[in-house]
Amino acid sequence: MPGGLFSEILTHYEYRPAQLTMAKAVDEALAQTSTLLVEAATGTGKTWAYLIPAILSRRKIVISTGTLTLQDQLFSKDLPFLAKSLPLSFKYSMMKGKSNYLCLHRFSQAFQQSSFDGMGGVGHSAYLESSKHLQVIRKWAERTKSGDRAEISDIPESALAWQEVSVKGDACLGGQCPDYDRCYLTRMKQDAAAADIVVVNHHLFFADLALKEQGYGEVLPRYKAVVFDEAHLLEEVATQYFGKNFSSYRIEDFIRDAEREFRYSRIKESDYKEQCLTILLYSKIFFRHFKREGDRFRLQPRDFSAQALASGADLKQALEQLDRLIEKHRLKSDAVAHLSERIEGLLVDLACFLKDNREEDRYIYWAEQRRNTIFLHTSPLDVSTILEEALFKGETPMILTSATLSAGGKFDFIKERLGIKQAEELMLDTVFDYEKQSLFYLPKHLPEPSSLQFSAEISDEIIRILEASGGRAFLLFTSWRNLEAVYQNIAGRLPYQLLKQGDQPKQMLIDQFKEDISSVLFGTSSFWQGVDVEGEALSCVIIDKLPFASPSDPLTSARIDALAMQGKAPFSAYQIPLAILSLRQGIGRLIRNSKDRGIIAILDRRLTSKGYGKKFLHSLPKAPMSDDFEEVVSFFR
Repeated sequence: MPGGLFSEILTHYEYRPAQLTMAKAVDEALAQTSTLLVEAATGTGKTWAYLIPAILSRRKIVISTGTLTLQDQLFSKDLPFLAKSLPLSFKYSMMKGKSNYLCLHRFSQAFQQSSFDGMGGVGHSAYLESSKHLQVIRKWAERTKSGDRAEISDIPESALAWQEVSVKGDACLGGQCPDYDRCYLTRMKQDAAAADIVVVNHHLFFADLALKEQGYGEVLPRYKAVVFDEAHLLEEVATQYFGKNFSSYRIEDFIRDAEREFRYSRIKESDYKEQCLTILLYSKIFFRHFKREGDRFRLQPRDFSAQALASGADLKQALEQLDRLIEKHRLKSDAVAHLSERIEGLLVDLACFLKDNREEDRYIYWAEQRRNTIFLHTSPLDVSTILEEALFKGETPMILTSATLSAGGKFDFIKERLGIKQAEELMLDTVFDYEKQSLFYLPKHLPEPSSLQFSAEISDEIIRILEASGGRAFLLFTSWRNLEAVYQNIAGRLPYQLLKQGDQPKQMLIDQFKEDISSVLFGTSSFWQGVDVEGEALSCVIIDKLPFASPSDPLTSARIDALAMQGKAPFSAYQIPLAILSLRQGIGRLIRNSKDRGIIAILDRRLTSKGYGKKFLHSLPKAPMSDDFEEVVSFFR
C-alpha cells in the first residue's frame, strides 16, 4: 500500500489495488481452506499477491508453476527478496524432477570407464562433442552445491553427456545408492522437508500425486496448501501423469544401463550379452507394428492385431528371462539388483498395451513417433473425476491463478475440465490501458486458413506489417507447417534478422531478440506463453490463425468423440473455450508494462466472418479494432 513497507524499500514501487485485492482473497482462502480461482492479468503483480499471504499464513505451502523459468525466478529472485524484506523469518526450497540433477553414482562411473559405453552407436563427431561436454560438466561438478542442471549454460539442453550423468527416474537407486548421503536429490528432499515454502513445477506435482494415487509413496513433503501459478496448464500436465507409457527408447535406455552395470560389476559378458540382444530384437519387432505416417496418431483396436500382441508377448518373455539371469548375480551390487525393479516397471507398463479388455471408454490409446523412436501412451479422456477426488474434495486450500483462466467471461470451462465443484472466484481487470497502448488489426481481405493460398497471402501481409513496425515482432503460429511455409516465403525479403524457434535454445533466441531491437522471432507452441519481453523490442504480435487444437491430434479427437457421445456439442463446449484461452495467452505477449505500445494482428478472417468469432472478440482486451491497414501505419508513426 502507499506508504507501506515496500514503498520504502523499492525505488520504483507502484501501488496496485488489484494486487491488494488478490492478496486479501488468497489470505481468506488459506484461512477458510477453500478453493480459489483468480484470473490476474499481466501487470497485476500476482506473484507477490500469493507469496506474501502464503508466507504470513505460517503454513507449509507448495507453490507449483507451469514452467521451469518461473520456478527459477521465484526461487532465485522473489523469495530471496521477501526473505530479506518481510519482518518474519521463513525457509524456502525448490524441487525439480530427477533428470534436472547430477547423479554422483553415474557421474563417477562415466570417468571410471574408458569411454561412453552407455552411448552405444553414436558417431565419432557426437562422441567427441559429448566428451567435451563431459569436461564442462566435470568442472561445474567441482563447485556446484545444488547439482541443478540450470546452472550450466555451456551445453545444449539435449546434450548426450548430460543424459549419461543425470539422475534417471526408474534407474535411481534411492537409499541403496553408495552416494545416497551426498546425493543432490537427498539434500533437495531434506531441504523441502524443513521448508515453509516449497517451489515445484506442475510436472513434479502431478508425478507425486499419481504416485500417491497408485500407492507407491510420495515425492513431495506433506503440505497444508497449494498455489498453482500458470494454472491454465493443469489439465494438459495432469493428463500426462494419470496414464501409462511404453517406448522403444525405454527399452534401449534400460539395455544400455544394464550392460553398463554388468560391466561395472564385472559380470561375464556371455551371461547377459545374448539376452540383451534378444530383448532389443523383440522390441524392434513389437514397435514395428505401430509405425505410422505423422508424429502423433490415435491407436484403434485393429492396431492391436494378433501379430502385434504375439510380438509383445515375446518381448515380455525376453525381459522375464533377463530378470532370471539377474537373480543369479543379485549379490554383485545393489545396482544390479535394482535392474529387477526396472524390469518389473517395464512389464507393468507393457501389459497395458497387451490386454484384450483395454479401457477404451475411459482412456485413449495413442502413439507418437520421434525420429526412430515409438512411444505408446494410454491417457485418461477426462481428468476431472480424478482431480476432484485427489485434489478438490478435501479441506486443503487450493489457489489457482493465471492471466487466462476464463472463457467468455466465466470460469465454467476450467472448472468443468478440472473437476472443481465449488470455488471462490476473482477476475481482475488489466491494469494496462489497452485503449491507448494497443491496436487490434483484423484484416478481412485474406483467404480463410483452409485455402491453399493462405500461407502465401499472409506472408505478403506480414511483410507489409513488419515494414510498418520496423520489425520488432513476434510471429506466433498454430503449427510448424505454417511457420516453415511463411519463414521460407519471407526469408531474404526484409532487412531484419529473422529468428526461428528450433534453430537455437529458446532462451538464447529470446536474448538475441531483446538485443537486436528490429529482429523478428518466429515461434509456435511454447512461445505462445511464458515469454516476457518488455519495451521497444516487442512492438508487434502477429498471429496466423485462431489456435484451435487440431482435430487430428489423438487426445483432441478422442475428447471430441467422447463429448459427442454424451450429447454435447464439442465445438462450443470444448474447442472454442480452449482456443480462446490459447489466443489470450498469445495476445498477452505484447503489453508487459504501462509504457509498452504495439499492435496485435490476427490474420484469420473467421474472427469477424463467423458467428463464433464474437465469442473470441468478447474475450479480447478492450482496445481499438480495425481492418484498415492505414491505421496500422498511423499507429507506428
